[in-house]
Amino acid sequence: MRSLRQLLLSLLLSIPLFAENTPQTSSLQNPVDYRVMQLLGVEDYKVNQKFIQRLFSNQAYFLESNGQPDLYKITKTLKQNGLLKLTFSKPMELEIAFVISDNAQTFISTLYDILDAMGYYYFLVKQSVLDDKQFKFILSMNTEYAIDPTLLQEKLKEYGYKVQSIERTNLNQWNYSILLENFQYPKATLLQTNTKNHKADLKGEYWYQIDSGRSLEVNSSNGTLWYPKIIFFDHSLNVLQIISHSKSTQRIVQEIPKNTRFIKITDTYLPITTKNGLDVILQ
Repeated sequence: MRSLRQLLLSLLLSIPLFAENTPQTSSLQNPVDYRVMQLLGVEDYKVNQKFIQRLFSNQAYFLESNGQPDLYKITKTLKQNGLLKLTFSKPMELEIAFVISDNAQTFISTLYDILDAMGYYYFLVKQSVLDDKQFKFILSMNTEYAIDPTLLQEKLKEYGYKVQSIERTNLNQWNYSILLENFQYPKATLLQTNTKNHKADLKGEYWYQIDSGRSLEVNSSNGTLWYPKIIFFDHSLNVLQIISHSKSTQRIVQEIPKNTRFIKITDTYLPITTKNGLDVILQ
């Protein structure tokens, strides 16, 4: 196990140095062109260099307010102009390395949600390293398409994450550096105190977000008997408490643990039991 971690560490920390193959132009003195080259690779950059210079001639447009390259605008422009190669000639192994410094468990849960929504259902963690400063891991999957970095950035932003850097080592190897700015959970409906909220979900899984409140009243919308399971999470999706009932009921009132930010409600044995809906009141 130790040697595996060392292998991953050396892999993720190895940053290609574009020495003799790096285009020797003054344009690479600016950060936008450097990011473009990281996304395309040296050879594709050299082949399309004149076209790229025209596309990114207005450097200020591709910079954020702090002067750093706007990766979303850069990847979107490359994609719209057919420069971002995301399709393989045949199914092959795609490897994506992620590096993040904040709450690895939450990020993995978020990433799995996002990949599922994007249609990537089968993948595995090929290698991983967790130390005092950051978490690094590589996902592997067999596919005909690389993950669209523009769409991935959009999805991550919905959860409060920002992509700091993207580098394509080759067509099927990508590296992402991720920063957590302000975690959000799009699945969660914000509850207002003393206001009934009705939701129906075919999977029978219900997510809520709260900013206040001491207790939660939950009723099955059509009087269905169910076995309540309520999980309370803090602001980073760390589990605070799990309530699981072995007796069926139509209604439950549950005290909310301190520091709760997110709540998941379902049925203990068969989630689809509550697919017709729940009525929830935050008190």
